[in-house]
Formats: sequence, structure tokens, C-alpha cells
Amino acid sequence: MSVDPSEMVRKLLIEGQGVPERKVTPDARILHDLGVDGDDASEMFEALHERFGTDFSELNRQWPMFFNTEGASPRAILIGIFAVLVCGGAAGMLAAALDWPTVAAWALAIALLVCGGWLFSRWFGRELQPLTVAGLAEIVQAGSWPSDPADVR
Repeated sequence: MSVDPSEMVRKLLIEGQGVPERKVTPDARILHDLGVDGDDASEMFEALHERFGTDFSELNRQWPMFFNTEGASPRAILIGIFAVLVCGGAAGMLAAALDWPTVAAWALAIALLVCGGWLFSRWFGRELQPLTVAGLAEIVQAGSWPSDPADVR
């Protein structure tokens, strides 16, 4: 008995990734709407390859266009260290100037770091190309990831 690729994609997203069933629609974007990214996405593609034999080798080259990677790059680590120093110093100076307790300085430093990280990702983050549930099912049905990223929907 043959399993339909679209049903297998749905099953992997619902059971394997814990995505609520109501969210897994044909037009749902795997990263943007369902939050499947990095190693979780990689595991899903591996399972599809094992079940259907789909060739995802072209996806390896195109990965940064569609998904984020796990971990941090050396550049991100250096920026993070700088951000911690700046936010911590600013919070410490402000807390000292206002005669706040140490715990308030820590809270302010964490708030500045989180808000700064969010703003940084909004201003300098790259927009990733979407991949829909139906688009992934079509790729599995075709047997390989397209060589042209524009052919992915």
C-alpha cells in the first residue's frame, strides 16, 4: 500500500514536529507559519528521503534561502559579546545613576539585550523564501528538490 506524499508530510509535521493539526493546511508555510526550522526541518527531510527516496541534495546548497541553521556563527558570537557588554554597561550606569538595587540593573540589562536582539533581527535579518506544505508534497512526488529555487512554492 502506497502512502500519499501530502499525507506523509502532514503526518511528519503533526506527529514528528508537534504542529497542531488545524495549522497544517496545504498553503501553510513550513517555517513562517508552522515554525519548523533548523534541525527539526532537517529531520523531516531525512524522514521523507527514507520513506520516498526523494533527492534533497540540491536543498543542501539552497538551505540558507529557505531555513536557518542551528548554532551561531563566529560573527554572531562576537556581536553577541559586544551586545552583552554594551547592554550590561548601560544598565549598570543607569542603575548606579538612579541609585537602583543590583537586581534592577540585571533586569534592565536583560531587557535591553532581548529588545536589542529583537530589533537587530528585524533590521538586519534576511527574509527567507517560503516553502508550503503542498509545495513540499509536490517536491516529494517529483522525486527531487528543484535546482532552481524559484520553482519551490
